Amino acid sequence: MQEVFNPLIKDNYKMLTLVYFGRGELEKLGEITDFKKILIVAGKHFIESANYTRLLTLLKGKNIIVYDREIHKSTPFEINNLLAFIKNNKSDCVIGIGGGTILDTTKAASVLINNSEKVENYIFNDGKKIENKGVFFIAVPTTAGTGSEVTPFVVVWDVLSKKKYSLTSDLLFPDIAIVDPSLTDELPKKLTAETGMDALTQAIEAYWAKSNNPTSDNYSLQSIKIILEFLPTAVNNSNSNSRDMMSKGALLSGLAFSNTRTTICHSISYPITAHFGVAHGQAVSITLPLMINYSFQSLDENRRNNLLSAIGEKTISEAADKVTNVMKEIGLAVKLSELGLKKEDVDLIVSEGFNPDRMNNAPRVPTKEELKTLLLSIL
Repeated sequence: MQEVFNPLIKDNYKMLTLVYFGRGELEKLGEITDFKKILIVAGKHFIESANYTRLLTLLKGKNIIVYDREIHKSTPFEINNLLAFIKNNKSDCVIGIGGGTILDTTKAASVLINNSEKVENYIFNDGKKIENKGVFFIAVPTTAGTGSEVTPFVVVWDVLSKKKYSLTSDLLFPDIAIVDPSLTDELPKKLTAETGMDALTQAIEAYWAKSNNPTSDNYSLQSIKIILEFLPTAVNNSNSNSRDMMSKGALLSGLAFSNTRTTICHSISYPITAHFGVAHGQAVSITLPLMINYSFQSLDENRRNNLLSAIGEKTISEAADKVTNVMKEIGLAVKLSELGLKKEDVDLIVSEGFNPDRMNNAPRVPTKEELKTLLLSIL
């Protein structure tokens, strides 16, 4: 059944992306008629699937071109390469089909083409602000996790400095998001687990974020309930219902944190990914049970009880244990040592993971010394 999330500005909540959700909604791409040259950016796994043939059938008769370079990380190099490709081919519509890496890369390139081009101008040294709307961008996620299809953010990894940067602008909201759960049906177990826990972490952080609002709260709580119920099945005994519900839970998570940003778990995760190659969903979720125990007690009683109810437990420790048990059930690590990290690595994580913007959005902010002690407790 089709659900449409219309653009909304309410209770300080802003959503500038028109969202189509439902199994089979990829068919909406067949209604595209007003563009001279459509660029498709998709991962190898999608291009080699039956869904790619399905897509070409939907776009039959239209002037399309395919970007065939594999994108492994949303780096300045990849963004600038795609930006040049869009410019050289004079594309006026870009369709990004993939996980967070592809969606972030295409989102950035499709906007920067009408600005000062190179992404470095915007991420280094308090860079420029994005001023102009880009070419029409349609985001089609093939994972249930990042929420990039409905956010005004782009993650940019600088592989040389091993640091993560962000682009943020309302102009980065995709014009349309098409969330078709059937595109996640063949997602491998590990990727299902990692992206699902990314979505759960985003939803919980969006609710406890200081920047929360009533609409983001509503999306967060719905997302948490759905993901905790359906993620284990989607990983271990996948069926169309669990895939549908996980896509919905991930979308709701994206709709929530699109307006709040993330907080402490994401801040800590970036050096874990950058220096140790840990997948993003694993890196953000490994501290989630820890931060539930640390953060929930700082929430007022009503908000704390709402979160506990969404998680389905009565006490903070039970909530943290439930998340830990779900992670074990779906095959993710719950200790830093399981990821190959050692005691001496904790200082680096604390040093580079203490991002004031993200930390200060959390309900309780540890000192660096407290954070070190907390991380050592899950070593």
